[in-house]
Amino acid sequence: MTGSSLARRSRHRHTYAEYLAYERDSGLKHEFEDGEIVAMAGGTRRHNALASRVSAALESGRKPGCVAFQSDQKVRVLATGRAMYPDASLVCGAIEGDPADPTGATITNPTLLVEVLSASTEEEDRGNKWQHYQLIPSLTQYVIVSQSHPRVECYTRLPSGAWEYLDVTSGTLVLASGAILDLAALYAELPA
Repeated sequence: MTGSSLARRSRHRHTYAEYLAYERDSGLKHEFEDGEIVAMAGGTRRHNALASRVSAALESGRKPGCVAFQSDQKVRVLATGRAMYPDASLVCGAIEGDPADPTGATITNPTLLVEVLSASTEEEDRGNKWQHYQLIPSLTQYVIVSQSHPRVECYTRLPSGAWEYLDVTSGTLVLASGAILDLAALYAELPA
């Protein structure tokens, strides 16, 4: 049984410290939720190309004081303890590390999070993950990118705390960070 299989099949509820040690020792990415360590599946070429293009747009369009990250940046929701690897993220202002992660590698205050949908992750990205992400006080935008056709959905937190939804299928989406997602460029010449 591989380490990833062990993590997925274990009935033992792990502590966050055990999760951090397990992930460090395995050399692979895992998410953590409610005592469960779950190995992450690799993305398709199309998924990876879209995530790369979104990360590049975040980096090139970011305002001063913001830092863009790609999918190797772990984010932890302090309110629930869940740790995840979004496909792209952005922090505007001082970066806050997870006080429970001695390596300092995990951030807790993203301003923007992006998930590229796939058939196997769409339900989780729209449901459980989104519920956790909403509990991050610093989060102002959550962006969902379709892998199958040009479509970017954006949730923006209003001053009232409610979330405004925008569905874009052509043209551009201007994010609060200053980054612009041009759907024609985002989806041009994507691998199958």
